Parts: sequence; C-alpha cells; structure tokens
Amino acid sequence: MGFHLKLDHIKILYIEGSNWGDQPHYHEDVYQISVPLTGEMFTDLNQTTLALKEGEAIVTNPLSLHAHQFDNVPSSMFLIGLDRQSLNAWNNVNLTEEITFIEKQTISPNVIKKQVKQWFDRYLFQSHEDTCKKDIENEAFHFFTSIFRGSHSTAMKHQSKGHYMTHVLDYIHTNYHETISVDTLAMIANQSKYHFMRSFKNYTHLSPHQYLIRTRIERSKELLTTTTRSLLDISYEVGFNNPSQFHRNFVNVIGCTPLQYRMNH
Repeated sequence: MGFHLKLDHIKILYIEGSNWGDQPHYHEDVYQISVPLTGEMFTDLNQTTLALKEGEAIVTNPLSLHAHQFDNVPSSMFLIGLDRQSLNAWNNVNLTEEITFIEKQTISPNVIKKQVKQWFDRYLFQSHEDTCKKDIENEAFHFFTSIFRGSHSTAMKHQSKGHYMTHVLDYIHTNYHETISVDTLAMIANQSKYHFMRSFKNYTHLSPHQYLIRTRIERSKELLTTTTRSLLDISYEVGFNNPSQFHRNFVNVIGCTPLQYRMNH
C-alpha cells in the first residue's frame, strides 16, 4: 500500500492503488492533510464530495467527518497527521487560540515529495536522537503552517527570550557530552517544547540538534590538535554514540575527516 513514518506527534502515510477507500470517520486530536500526488482522489468532507487532483490538498480540522476514495484510475496520495495539542502548543505559547485551517488548499506535488523525502532520509539514515526527531517535527509544523492558510496566518509571532537562552546555551556547553533532550532545554528556557524550538532557532540560527552537534565538533577539534588520543576515544568523549556518527557529522560540519583535520593542524 505504501510507506509510513511515525514520530511522536506527526504521522506520514503514502498510499497508492485503485478502487480503494476508507469509511467516514473523524479525528478528535489530529489535523489530517490529504495530498493527491497522481491520478484523482475523491474526498467526502462534512457531507460534501470534492474531486481533487495533483496540486490540490484538503486539510481536515479535528472533529470534521471525512473519507477518501480512489476510483479505477491508479492514484497515489500522502496522508499526514499533525497532533492537535502539539501543533497548537508550537504555534501559540499561551494556548489561547487553536488553529483552524481553510479546508481546500493548493500545494505542488514536487515540493511535498521533496520535503517528505528529506524528513525520511534524516530519520532513517542520520540520527534517531530525540533532538533530531524534534527537529523534524518542528520543521514539519513550520512547513505546513507556512504554506497552508488558516486562522494562524496573520497571527504567528516569532519571539525569543535572550535571558533564558543564555542559560540554555550554558547548559549545552557544560553537558554537550551527555544525552540532552529538547524537554530539558525547554524547561530551562521556561517555554513549551515547540515554542522553544522556534525561539532557539531565532536566537542562534540553528536548531537545538544542530547547535549540540556543532558544540561537540568544536570540542573534538581541540582534542584532535592538542592531544594524541584516538578517534574512538574522542568520539565518545564529546558525546557521539559511535565513531561513524562522529566521522559523518565532522565531515558535514568541517568539510574534511577528523584524521585529515588532525594532520593539517
């Protein structure tokens, strides 16, 4: 039928086939995004039938009755679920107003396919650390609230609190070699998890995961040039799970291997 990516607060399902459909249903705690990629999809939304083709999308708000159907033409689609509570916490730190999306939207199939592929590749091949998964969720919330119109469109505010962020950065610099969760950093910043992710990026221009990786790499550069310790020892010393993870991240950040860096410095 397709593939499935399931994170804590986001689910992405790819469906392809013909003569397929699901029963009318609703989700109490999920915003569901339906994006036809090829062929044609029929959607029943609140007792209204809509025929959608590539380039169009439906955003089903929580508690809205809906169903999907492919006829005898081979078709494919993405079904994307965004957790209601988490999305609204990310969008509004005070939780005073829930998002209501306009139901019929437009989106390029190539754009959504490229973005979903990037999320899959990062999750499957780069890292399963908590901060990496939260990065993907944060990017997905930002992506969909940016391209889809709704009650949030003119109300989104990007705030950062420098005095809290100073404490967060101090914590990272002291504990970079340990496993650091986004929940812990958000607590130090006195913000909700998803509001913190946005504030942190506004403040540093990096996600928490990217900042943590760069901090580890900077420390490893010192050890490479001032000690004769092995790459294995250094990789564990600065907080990486294994030498291959250290090697991959070092190349991504610095542009050469740890051994090459040591030989040239």
